[in-house]
Amino acid sequence: MGSEGCCGVRIIKATLYVFQFVFLVTGLAICGLGVWTFLQTFHLMNVLDSTTYSSAVYLFISTGCLVILVAALGCCAIPKHRTKLLFCYTLFLVLIFLLEALVGVLSYIYQENIDEEMDLRFNSTLLATYNQVGGKTESIDAIQQKLECCGAGSYQDWKYSKWLQDATISNKVPDSCCKTILYECGTRDHPSNIYFAGCMEPVSFELKWFLWLICAVSLGLCLIQVIGIVLGIVLFLKLESGLEYEPNDPPSGNETLLSERQL
Repeated sequence: MGSEGCCGVRIIKATLYVFQFVFLVTGLAICGLGVWTFLQTFHLMNVLDSTTYSSAVYLFISTGCLVILVAALGCCAIPKHRTKLLFCYTLFLVLIFLLEALVGVLSYIYQENIDEEMDLRFNSTLLATYNQVGGKTESIDAIQQKLECCGAGSYQDWKYSKWLQDATISNKVPDSCCKTILYECGTRDHPSNIYFAGCMEPVSFELKWFLWLICAVSLGLCLIQVIGIVLGIVLFLKLESGLEYEPNDPPSGNETLLSERQL
């Protein structure tokens, strides 16, 4: 069947060009979404010290970068019938499919266990590291200000912190617990002055929301990858078979992988 047929090389290539555009846009979107997620939850990651969550975010960003690179490879492989590059392109599509599936499954599983991890780590981290570790202190203050909360379970958690064991400190809670932040405003723990609610619930909700977002995007894009993989395989096999090619393409541009014959 000629290249003008419904399954001809020209039709497959045209469809692949459309896929390439969508593929590149999704890569840019993944990178942008991944960086935004990292910036929005940086302080949460810093306090929680969760390798699972941070791994999901970093893998998500890395997948987006890989998508952009593979899209560039496709631009070199598809127009000139370079089947060796086309073969590599298809393999990379499979790799990206697996990475996206991994990120999606990892995010889904972890959001089911996040409450348990919060119970194990969050309160102890707040009480042991506040005003002891600079980076942690800044992150805890940022979380309490942004989420309008105080302590892990409640503001009363702070009375057990290492920070308040220093007799020279007059505060009852960090100043970041105050509704209006002023120097040493944490000396008064009246409900009109500070937030009484703890941070565990809003932090858990925030992390779960971002994990669901990563999971939905990753698994959704897996479906797009299947289209590219199928088209890449079909085009590769047709070019390798030597039965179909576009007349205007120079013979020297065809580099078969399965045989030595030039198309």
